[in-house]
Amino acid sequence: MTTVIENAFLSYGSKGAPVKVEVFLNLACPYCATFFEAADKTLQPYIENGQVEYVIKHFDKPREMLLYGTLANCFFDYKEPERVYDLMKDLFAKQSEWHEIDSDSIKKMLTEQYGLKEEPETIDLSLQIVAEAVKRNVKMVPTVFINNKEFQYPVEIDAAQLKKEIDQLL
Repeated sequence: MTTVIENAFLSYGSKGAPVKVEVFLNLACPYCATFFEAADKTLQPYIENGQVEYVIKHFDKPREMLLYGTLANCFFDYKEPERVYDLMKDLFAKQSEWHEIDSDSIKKMLTEQYGLKEEPETIDLSLQIVAEAVKRNVKMVPTVFINNKEFQYPVEIDAAQLKKEIDQLL
């Protein structure tokens, strides 16, 4: 029986894949940037082979250092998950350039450099993800679930451990 992932708005790979990797992350978190890069490299072959469904859940956690990530998330159109993935990849890569500037400058960057606009629907989706995070007792980002087994990055899982966990499940 295939497990259906809750709030899989940003889902990559086959929904019927035997391994489900979910990550709660925030664009303003440096650990999330490192995890995103490692997961991007590690998971691609599994996704392409239909072995992994990778679900990204932007956790708009009300914490001061994460607020600019929440602001950026409000500009993502979740109906275009591939574009959102590419935007996340770029914003994580450039995180040091924008995560400590002011909110008006971030909005200007998102509209002028990326051609984005605020997406009111994303706020509703964000609230659903926050509710799920509360229900699942997610306290920090990134928090990774592999077939519902929870890991804290970087303490409990890194790129090598991510690959090992997936290989053990396949």
